[in-house]
Amino acid sequence: MFGHQRVPVRVDGCRQTWHVADEESLDAALAWRDDRGGGMFWLTPDEEQYPALALRVSADLADVHYFPRDGHPGFRCLGGHGMTEGGLTTLAYQGCDPATGEQNPNEFVVSFEKAHAAALEFFRTKQMSAVVSWFEL
Repeated sequence: MFGHQRVPVRVDGCRQTWHVADEESLDAALAWRDDRGGGMFWLTPDEEQYPALALRVSADLADVHYFPRDGHPGFRCLGGHGMTEGGLTTLAYQGCDPATGEQNPNEFVVSFEKAHAAALEFFRTKQMSAVVSWFEL
């Protein structure tokens, strides 16, 4: 269509949406933090629902889920490096449930840097990132 620019990725957050057309705008969207120091981001190609990459961020930690299609329970990014084995990490951001923060097993918690790398690869390929390891649910 003449005059219509296709947007590669939509990033939905808590009461906020970014239309991301380049890596710089992806970086800006993922750098946003709420008043709790966190953020929740749901990345999808254009206006599609799948595949999707979900990031829940609290300070410099995150957990990442990849959903290839409707009805698939998804994959969780494996992490836990330098964390207590069998321990839990609380991620707090607007929209978390409970409001005090969501506890996540350390094995699924990664640095924001790693989560960002997975999001960047998803932006480029619209597929599950190969820069991290995954656990299929």
